[in-house]
Amino acid sequence: MENYSNPIPYENPMEENKRPGFLTFLCVLTFIGSGSALLSNLITPMFLPYFVEIIRGNAMFANLIEIYEQMLEIPVWQYYFLAIFCATSILGAIYMLKMKKIGFHIYAISQIAQMAIGHFLMGGSFKINYFSGFVTLLFIGLYASYYKKFTRLEEENAEQNE
Repeated sequence: MENYSNPIPYENPMEENKRPGFLTFLCVLTFIGSGSALLSNLITPMFLPYFVEIIRGNAMFANLIEIYEQMLEIPVWQYYFLAIFCATSILGAIYMLKMKKIGFHIYAISQIAQMAIGHFLMGGSFKINYFSGFVTLLFIGLYASYYKKFTRLEEENAEQNE
């Protein structure tokens, strides 16, 4: 006969300092999206000139040549500048995985900066991508819904010093 007098205590997954599953899912999506953008911004300036030469000889890609030639006019340092913001987005997601408020701030600032840089710093050669802007604001809003569950770095440091 089984003994039910000492059941396993119920753990609420939404307790403070417990990471909700959907937050983990959002962070994984951020790692995928920002990680691929980081790689793209690091690799594109190196291989874009070769890629343009390859597609110039192929009639199937004739409608893309103008876009890639515009991308060639963008200074290389601007791609690397965008890569820095992609890396800070990943850093923000890492902090949010650790349930730290600073992660939200890092992520939000870097995402907004990427949208602004993509349009203004690169000479307006990129049109505003409304879908990308919507997804960025959606992610910021979804992360903001968990903001109250995040802790401050100072709070954790004070607890460790006690």
